[in-house]
Amino acid sequence: MSDTISQKVVAWAHSKLRQRVGRGECWDLADQALRASGARSSKTTGRDDNYDWGTPVRIEQVVRGDILQFRNWNVKTTTETTVRFTDGSGYHDTDEVVARRPHHTGIVEHVGGGGVVKVYEQHVKPGGNHVQLHEVPTRGTPPITTLTHKLMKDASGKMRMATVSTVKTVVVSGSVWAYRPQAL
Repeated sequence: MSDTISQKVVAWAHSKLRQRVGRGECWDLADQALRASGARSSKTTGRDDNYDWGTPVRIEQVVRGDILQFRNWNVKTTTETTVRFTDGSGYHDTDEVVARRPHHTGIVEHVGGGGVVKVYEQHVKPGGNHVQLHEVPTRGTPPITTLTHKLMKDASGKMRMATVSTVKTVVVSGSVWAYRPQAL
């Protein structure tokens, strides 16, 4: 695939940000971006198919303009926060966020570190059937702990210095395949 096709796929998807493409399905976005860029679309088109968008590439080799195909993909991000005041009092909170892509397609906009990619996609929360840009982890991460000291409200509402420990864990399950678009 030439860089020109890759650039065209991303530029086309970017031009549709916050718009509905086709029926608003994820497949429509990838299909129309590829066709508008001189690349072939998916060889498979059945509603529950694992779509084939071009030349398979390993997820570690993904570049801008590649197409990702997700199946039963879930990301659970757990953030545990412990606040301790100098007198030993404090509290503990746990927040859990789950993102699901049961059968989904996205276009890679940017490849970041740690297996995180930014993808153009539609037919997902929060924007529904409009093109959105989201960060998507392709693999889990071990717990990452950060420790800070800052002013926090205690149980009485008084601001006091506290030690705040935050542990963030990302667990990814399911499958994601990557494809490099092929010229017509």
